[in-house]
Amino acid sequence: MKKKHLLFAVVIVLVVGFVGVRYFPDDGQVFNVDQLDSIPTKRDLRRSFFEKRELLVLYAAKDSIIAQNYRVLLQELSSEEQSDSWRSTKIKFKNVTTVTEEELKSNSLFLVGAISENPILQRFIANTPFGVHKKEIKIGSKKFPNTNLLLAVSFYPNPLQPKIPYSFLTGTDAQEVFDFFAVKVEESGSSFYRQNLDYELYRQHERVVLGDFDPFWKTGTGTFFDFSSKPEVVLKTDHYRFINHQNASELAQIKDMSVRMERTASELMTFVDTNKTVPVISYHLYRNMEEKGLITGNTDHSHIDTVNSAVHTIFNEIYKDNDVEMENALVLRHILGPSKSDILETGLPIYFTETWQVKGYRYWSARLVESNNTLRVKQLFDPAYMTMESPLIRDCLAAILVDFLIKSWGKNEFLNVYKNFNLERLNLSQLEADWQKFLNELPKEYPAEKVIEKQLPYVKGFNFAHEGYSIYNGYGSSKATASLLKQKELGSNAMAIVPYSFIQDMNTPSPFRFSDSAGNENDEAIVHATFKAGEMGMFTLLKPQIFVGGSWPGGIEMLNEADWKTFFDHYYRWIRHYAFLAEIHHMDALCLGVEFTKASLAHPEAWRQMIQKTRKLFTGQLTYAANWGEEFENIEFWDDLDFIGLNSYYPLSKKDNPTDEELSLKFDTIKTRIKKVYDRFEKPIVFTEIGFRSIDHPWKNPHAEADESINQQAQQRCYEIVFKGIQNEPWCQGILWWKFPSYLEYRGTDNNAFTPNNKLAEETVRTWFAK
Repeated sequence: MKKKHLLFAVVIVLVVGFVGVRYFPDDGQVFNVDQLDSIPTKRDLRRSFFEKRELLVLYAAKDSIIAQNYRVLLQELSSEEQSDSWRSTKIKFKNVTTVTEEELKSNSLFLVGAISENPILQRFIANTPFGVHKKEIKIGSKKFPNTNLLLAVSFYPNPLQPKIPYSFLTGTDAQEVFDFFAVKVEESGSSFYRQNLDYELYRQHERVVLGDFDPFWKTGTGTFFDFSSKPEVVLKTDHYRFINHQNASELAQIKDMSVRMERTASELMTFVDTNKTVPVISYHLYRNMEEKGLITGNTDHSHIDTVNSAVHTIFNEIYKDNDVEMENALVLRHILGPSKSDILETGLPIYFTETWQVKGYRYWSARLVESNNTLRVKQLFDPAYMTMESPLIRDCLAAILVDFLIKSWGKNEFLNVYKNFNLERLNLSQLEADWQKFLNELPKEYPAEKVIEKQLPYVKGFNFAHEGYSIYNGYGSSKATASLLKQKELGSNAMAIVPYSFIQDMNTPSPFRFSDSAGNENDEAIVHATFKAGEMGMFTLLKPQIFVGGSWPGGIEMLNEADWKTFFDHYYRWIRHYAFLAEIHHMDALCLGVEFTKASLAHPEAWRQMIQKTRKLFTGQLTYAANWGEEFENIEFWDDLDFIGLNSYYPLSKKDNPTDEELSLKFDTIKTRIKKVYDRFEKPIVFTEIGFRSIDHPWKNPHAEADESINQQAQQRCYEIVFKGIQNEPWCQGILWWKFPSYLEYRGTDNNAFTPNNKLAEETVRTWFAK
């Protein structure tokens, strides 16, 4: 009886599936970019998608179990409430056999399933640069042997309505496609459709080919990465097999590293007192952050994959002598299993890492003690509290905590607590007293090394903006290095790098999150860009900023003193992360805040305290970037800083067509106001931001959003006025224009953005920076 019902169901599915194909027009009517009068742009497709932020997922699977798994997974996704975040997407889903033609035309689509089982995808893909076959997968003119490869394409014009996007994930093995789709959902939730580049080819869940479409939706001329040749296993030892991606390292270096790693593995075995066999660890080496990120989706200096017993590590000059030794974490996981304490599991591998952040965790812990930036034992053992702590400070203190506990309890008791952690069994008051005594001895045992402070030059440069928000065009990319080289060629001797966090409610204190996603301005991306800038001889200013949706930092205002205290506590925990990062990686200056008009004017003492604590942690120069006008002219704590930062968006004229003389006279009155601040505090002043869009009348309201006009000449006039105005002014120590993009193709060749890149103002910059 059951068999008859099953046969009947299969017949229905096949019939409906066949009928579903008939919804489509003939081949000649399917989208063909060469036949369109107006070619849709990527921006058109994104605008169409983000107007609704809805996605109709059409899944296909002949196997009933796989089909059921799709339904369960998508049902859970579709039941999630959509938030106000631009990343939040409302998910709808249907079996591909039940969709109507109208639904295909009117929705942003995501097609998923094996190519042979998804008739809609077969039809849609027909006039794209892609072909998916049993033996090979085709991308434009390139063909790749199909060894269970998966192809993911994001935001391609819908053949039935070219200004609406569709995306897809497919291959020739239905189970492989589903398994990978499930991983993407687990990792990204309703943002599973997002990816680094427009099309990505995967092998065993790692990207092997990636690329972007050109403006005509072809694959031949855009950004393209090919990692499809299998990396070489160059060395095998007792515990490791070393895999050298793109010839990341010389064999001699790998052999030296393997000796150290095998020695540490033996130390770990001895410490735990076990003869347990550890699975061989695949140790992957990558030339840079970009390649590691594009292949694995993770841009961390090093990360572990517990499922596949693998470590993935960047191996280059940036991290020379900086061995974070993530393999220790993997060996310990194999030997001990996971700990019930996050902080102990974090700290024990680092305890065995002599060159953590080059100088070692004991040295850096001593610096945290000196600057009063340590945490109490109870805080360290509180996972909720530590979630919003600086990962650098967390890791450092986790390691020194393990050091302290091993010395206090002995190895055996420590391992017992590690495996069977129970906070209630600990005598926290005694432990805290002993912890503080232990910490206070560290600066004596590990005194600070003398640092030669880099003097502030006459600053000539830009705010270096992370415009890409993808691995291949953000701060850590080769495109970003090319952008820095162009800035250097224009005469720059400095750059400000600008990582962001955000606040949801301007009147309610909440912790500030750290940028840690692979495509964001994360720590590794910042380190990469500042290292490259340093190689070019640039002065580096780390200038973290807060994004406020619908407003700006100057609008942040707590409703009572208790909330202000909490706000400053959250903010300092965020900014000290960047102070520690800047100190470890030898950045030249740190900007402690940007445009907190109400917070800075109403609470100067809170800022003074923050400056004093930060100065003990960071040995470079400190500044603050004040908003033009009221904030800049009335801040009281300028005397505590090394130089004064001004974000200058003073209007230069209210007229539509002022003369150059009128613009210069107005700038003279602005300079008078600036000089009053200089005369009072006698600190050099740097324009930490100043800029003008390439629009009509940019002098009227320089900080405002752009209209639809494009006017390079008007932007250039403003640049000329400012350069002439600051020439030979004794109070002015330079200028950081707002802004220069992390990739040179940003916004195309004709745009009204702030950047002078590829515009008339670029030559003005070149001329004046050469003086």
